[in-house]
Amino acid sequence: MKVIIAGSRRLPRGEAPRLLISILSALFDVDTVLLRGRASMTAGQFERDIANLCDFLSQPFEWCRPEPSEENPGRVSVYIRDMEMVEQCDLAILFFSPGDAEDGYSGTYHLLDKCLDIGRPVHAYTVNDKGEVARFGDYDPDHQFDHLALDTRVRIET
Repeated sequence: MKVIIAGSRRLPRGEAPRLLISILSALFDVDTVLLRGRASMTAGQFERDIANLCDFLSQPFEWCRPEPSEENPGRVSVYIRDMEMVEQCDLAILFFSPGDAEDGYSGTYHLLDKCLDIGRPVHAYTVNDKGEVARFGDYDPDHQFDHLALDTRVRIET
């Protein structure tokens, strides 16, 4: 089983460890966590935090980087990377800033759209600057990943 974990660049800094330690420790049947990388070697802070947690928990992870080319330059290569990630995943767990959720447009939102387009289960959350987590939505018709859903009634302390 492969799981995408991704978060918006606009998330409050330092939230990944608080949000994901319980999810990552429950991923006992996951072969690989898929993380979005950039064409350059530096990934976003959220994804770097997840990679560090995966290392700590001995959870295998894989960087999925866009491969710009003449045929697929810049953002096109990012969209292709996102589609490839969604095609190979069994579940996506996505985190948005409230602004991203309202705008309906971001790279993380693109992952959400692609999951829905091809029927992949997805759990989506918003995280505000106070560390409050709210369920944004999910698509998990068979409820096979309910055990990984965050209890959004609990405030994450910052």
